[in-house]
Amino acid sequence: MSFWTPKPERTINFCHGTPRPEAPIHSFKDFALHIAVVTCGILIALGLEGIREAVHNHTLVRETRENVRYEMNIDRDHSIDEIRRVSLYSKQLKSLAADLPLLAKEHPEQINIRLAAIDNPEYFFIANSWQSALSTGSLEHMSTQEVNVYGGAAESIKVYTELQKNAVAEEARSKAFFTAHPQLNSDRLAEGSEHLLLFYNAERELANVGPQMQQQIEQVLDAVNH
Repeated sequence: MSFWTPKPERTINFCHGTPRPEAPIHSFKDFALHIAVVTCGILIALGLEGIREAVHNHTLVRETRENVRYEMNIDRDHSIDEIRRVSLYSKQLKSLAADLPLLAKEHPEQINIRLAAIDNPEYFFIANSWQSALSTGSLEHMSTQEVNVYGGAAESIKVYTELQKNAVAEEARSKAFFTAHPQLNSDRLAEGSEHLLLFYNAERELANVGPQMQQQIEQVLDAVNH
């Protein structure tokens, strides 16, 4: 007894009446169609991946700019008060250093009173968004000019922060010295003068660098707001 076995039928695309790629390939036409469909699939996949990547990069850049804007607004407000402060305190320290010999003889209590009026609020300047942008790679999708502006401000803030730490340290040393020595002999007077000079120089460095930092912060805000 024999059984009739139907021949496998070609799978037909009922929309176009053409064999689907998984159907057996019997001719060059079938082969070309197969390659065309596969190529189209690859191109569509690449296009979708490109769109996804573009959206991701756009989101990174937008978030970076928002973070930069937030931080730089805070830094700008602090820099305005800071520049005013260091300018005033530098003058007060210079005056105190000039008056120190006379004050040590006639009014030694005034030394600590005048020093107490010079108090660094230690404003906290931040540039965390720059470090985040470096790690996420968002800077690669910004213009060179914009990246340079951000980097310049971040470096200025870093330099100013280091100078600020030095000024705070000199302030602490000066105040500790004069608190420990309310009466000054000639040797102590010379040592006290040196402390005030170091404190004054540290504040003057802040006064010199501060305006440059403030200018670069303003440039960043101009860049992110346009």
